[in-house]
Amino acid sequence: MKLTREQVEEYEVEGFLFIKELFPPDEMSLIRDQIPTVIADEAVGKVWEEDGKTLRTLYGIHFTNQIFRNLVRHPRLLQPGQQLFGNDLYVFRSKIVMKPAFTGGMWGWHQDSAFAQYYEEIPSPKGGNVILFLDEVNEFNSPVYYIAGSHKEGILEAANSSSTTNSSFTLAKETIAKFVDRGGIVAPKGAAGSVLFVHYDTLHGSVGNISPFERSNFVITYSCTEESALSHKKEKPPYLSTSDITPLLPLSENEVVRLLTNSD
Repeated sequence: MKLTREQVEEYEVEGFLFIKELFPPDEMSLIRDQIPTVIADEAVGKVWEEDGKTLRTLYGIHFTNQIFRNLVRHPRLLQPGQQLFGNDLYVFRSKIVMKPAFTGGMWGWHQDSAFAQYYEEIPSPKGGNVILFLDEVNEFNSPVYYIAGSHKEGILEAANSSSTTNSSFTLAKETIAKFVDRGGIVAPKGAAGSVLFVHYDTLHGSVGNISPFERSNFVITYSCTEESALSHKKEKPPYLSTSDITPLLPLSENEVVRLLTNSD
């Protein structure tokens, strides 16, 4: 799937591109059917909310599940990613970010490029996220907030760069206020099957989900092989990143037809 020139220009200006209902309901139903299997898989990395009982994030999905492994090469996701992020892409990370009804926690304002810079020791990470809505995202169930145009100044200094926790990548309030004053806040909303393409440096975050509506996203983080410097000096679980930076190739038309009919 090729993006139009107007779509590419929108991404370059805003730092993200939103396409509603890129995957139809029948395909999304089959994708969602895989989630209980993924949750039960002991090889999948699991992060919990502060209560220790509510799942927050499932990492390494494409390593263990055939359908999600195929999705990272789906031409509706990979080909636009190649247009926007770079020709030679590998999956730096895959995850399902969960916002359970009533209990889903917040994520502070951050840039995903900071994670690649720290964990992979890539000085200037180049890439982005492709986010597939697994549920309807509405104004009530904690849509992700994005600051338009905030990708244009590269990686910004975090509020607490001396820490190595996820909260250390959160940006200072003054920085966020400055960027919001320039570009405003956008919260894309749409049906399951809608897709966001987001620049690595775009500032984003979300509030807690106090609504009765579930909200989960499948997130593929693509990095460019030419910017990679995978040294693996830092100890981390394999599901957080990969040593295989072989450039991905999109699935063929025949493979796409088989994508959601064979999960073996």
